[in-house]
Amino acid sequence: MKIEEIKHPELKNHINMIYMHGENENQKAIEKTESEIKEYIKDKEFIISIEDGETVKIPYGNDGNYLVPIFTDALEYKNGMQYFSLNVMDENKEYVIDKLEKYNKKLKEDPNFLGYIINIARVSYIINITLI
Repeated sequence: MKIEEIKHPELKNHINMIYMHGENENQKAIEKTESEIKEYIKDKEFIISIEDGETVKIPYGNDGNYLVPIFTDALEYKNGMQYFSLNVMDENKEYVIDKLEKYNKKLKEDPNFLGYIINIARVSYIINITLI
């Protein structure tokens, strides 16, 4: 699969709905949408940033916690690489197109792994470990 073929408008809709439900303080709808996200990401391929064969880790806080960036389309990836460049984190970065489950088991065993961050340049949404 080519990077140009990766598109996830349904996931972006789910993310937008979570923000709307949050504005309305509708926790039940948030939980329903989160379960839809969990189901959606199971069999989809994403653009995953890697370095030396390992997923890139973005520090989160000062206690060793981190997020792994993933991208839902080529434009997000391009913007994410610009973000990495501005923060001097773009050296040796590559990408793969793959399902998250390939990485989930190893990452979930790490207590410092907090989840996947979608669209690192805009901090669009964090898929926490309860959804993977």
